[in-house]
Amino acid sequence: MAVDKDIIKLLDEFNKKLVDDTRVSLQAKLDERAAEHKGKKVKSRLWASVYGAPAIYQNGKITMKLEMNDYWDVVNDGRKPSNVSEEGQNKIAEWSDTRGFAEKIRISDLAQRKKDQQERQSLSERKGKLKTLKKMPFDRAKKVAGFLVARSLKKKRLEPTHFFDEVIEDGRIEKLKEDIATVFKTDVLIDIRKTIR
Repeated sequence: MAVDKDIIKLLDEFNKKLVDDTRVSLQAKLDERAAEHKGKKVKSRLWASVYGAPAIYQNGKITMKLEMNDYWDVVNDGRKPSNVSEEGQNKIAEWSDTRGFAEKIRISDLAQRKKDQQERQSLSERKGKLKTLKKMPFDRAKKVAGFLVARSLKKKRLEPTHFFDEVIEDGRIEKLKEDIATVFKTDVLIDIRKTIR
């Protein structure tokens, strides 16, 4: 029957639009959050992970999948204040690298150490040449960033973005149901007519 092909085509179009709209919604929410916290606007790993696999007919069923990184629900629904695992801290440390957070820590740490050094120098009777200070190693800055963000997540909640809820609850599921019903009615009628003749 041509019903399979028509439904697969319909689901593929639906999934493509769902992926595009999910990405647009996520990017808008992340840009809004970045502006609030004076952060960088970048494409996130979550944005890049949103993928709609083509619909397939297998074992008498037609299936379609929308896939994204496993932490999408935390971004969508938010998170209550609680501890962060060591694995979570490591992931946050890697994330801090992509957002420039680790580099900001290196710069602010160097500035603070220079200020402290100058204060100690002014209080000292010896007025010799100051030791040249260097930024902290980048790996250490990433680890510090992971710790600081984890500590913040332990104290404060992560606000929900509802990026996916807003997309999926905009009436598109009801329209998909209607479109599938229309395809079935049309094809069933055509198939019955062909058999009668």
